Amino acid sequence: MYAEILILGQLLTGPKHGYEIKKNIQEALGEEFEINNNLLYPTLRRFLEMGAISKEVVKVEGKPNRHVYFITDVGEEIFNEMIREFPSKLAANQSEFLVRVALFDWLEQDMQQEILMKRQEVLQKKLDFYRHIETTHPKKPFVIEVIRFQKSQVEHELAWIEALRQKGETLEIKG
Repeated sequence: MYAEILILGQLLTGPKHGYEIKKNIQEALGEEFEINNNLLYPTLRRFLEMGAISKEVVKVEGKPNRHVYFITDVGEEIFNEMIREFPSKLAANQSEFLVRVALFDWLEQDMQQEILMKRQEVLQKKLDFYRHIETTHPKKPFVIEVIRFQKSQVEHELAWIEALRQKGETLEIKG
């Protein structure tokens, strides 16, 4: 789902052609969030069929025609629904979470806090699981090393989420 959110999010900032959408996403979020053509163009076609976007063909002399995509009011509604939809299954997916954080500027502060809280709950369950494994497999040193590494990553992300929560609260007070 995060790819659809990213594509619509790009169009919220203005009309773009397909390559520009791909390039902007990768420049903003890195290659882990790269959108390939096999995902981008079928998604754009689906959004066209839904009325979420419109397309204008721009003639370019000496080159193939360029298709420029525009978001519609329906597309803005779909984007808002998609970015706010964040059940536990999506909260467990790091990419889904990071995309929503990257688009926090489009969300109200209470929705930002809700997303952070849901991710925090998922991570706390992971942390509890890792602690349990750590105590039940003491004779398997490499299993323990992997668990400790994963546990440290979760602890680091939980600290980052807490910093984001405080930042959001600070911005709300100033606003």
